[in-house]
Amino acid sequence: MTKPKILVTRKIADSAEEQLLKNFDVSLNKNDSPFSYDELVKKCNEYDGVVAASWDKFDKNFFDSMNGKLQIISSIAVGYDNINTEAAKNKKIVITNAPNVLNDAVAETTLLLMLGAARRAYEGLTLVKSNKWKDAKVDFTNFMVGQPLTGKTLGIIGMGRIGQIVAERVKGFGMKVIYYNRKKLSSDLERGAKYYENVNSMMPHCDFISVHCPATPETKNILNAEAIKLLPKHAIVINTSRGITVDDDALIDALEKKTIYAAGLDVFTNEPKLDERYLKLDNCFTLPHIGSATHETRAAMSMLAVKNIEAHFLKKNYPSRVV
Repeated sequence: MTKPKILVTRKIADSAEEQLLKNFDVSLNKNDSPFSYDELVKKCNEYDGVVAASWDKFDKNFFDSMNGKLQIISSIAVGYDNINTEAAKNKKIVITNAPNVLNDAVAETTLLLMLGAARRAYEGLTLVKSNKWKDAKVDFTNFMVGQPLTGKTLGIIGMGRIGQIVAERVKGFGMKVIYYNRKKLSSDLERGAKYYENVNSMMPHCDFISVHCPATPETKNILNAEAIKLLPKHAIVINTSRGITVDDDALIDALEKKTIYAAGLDVFTNEPKLDERYLKLDNCFTLPHIGSATHETRAAMSMLAVKNIEAHFLKKNYPSRVV
């Protein structure tokens, strides 16, 4: 019996690649060289299944170009805004993702950004690495003075699994948690957090605001100019979700004018080609979308993508089907 042909578009964990090779005819990308869009379209018409990365773009034109051979796209990412799921559904192509296994890693990155932005880590690192610390005037009341997390209020936009983990972790700093979500959580999930029915009503009460919602038409610019203007001047904005959830123009304007204190960002619109104005801001602590970047997490994400492929072709229940 002919084995299904599987294309892996980027290098994934060795253990996941080895698992795939047990049951399928697999084409691996050992060099981890990105395919161009045209290459991706051409190759996907030659395979029964694809293990894809978040960098791969599967738009309506992609699905319209499929010849009927491709059955499943299994993404190694939790977000799937790079995939036109409606077009996939119309072509009867299954889409799966890799949620939950990265929750702790992203929550840890959120805390890193909170601390980095609040305690001016970027400015401190730059000062030390430039060898200018020795020349700096050390003013006891002002030199590299930042803000604490202890005793402050964190507002969370999107109280899903990651938001809930962040809410629990910040309790170690003695922080109070408030949140906005599409629906109010049950008291056992809230664990003392206070619910707000809309984003804007929550903003004036936030010392920190952290975004944890998926990228959808409804969440695009959920943190917009109106919302940002309602934040206290000492507020710090954190984003580990998707770049499009925050209005870049509004956030950059607030950071430039110092109408808010700082931002900590791991995600950007059009990344890695982020708005270059961010690069000029001392009060913006930035990371290159590494929220899930631990060896254990990336291995788990890779293996979950493989399990979705196995489920499809071995007629089992999908661990995480999107459409």
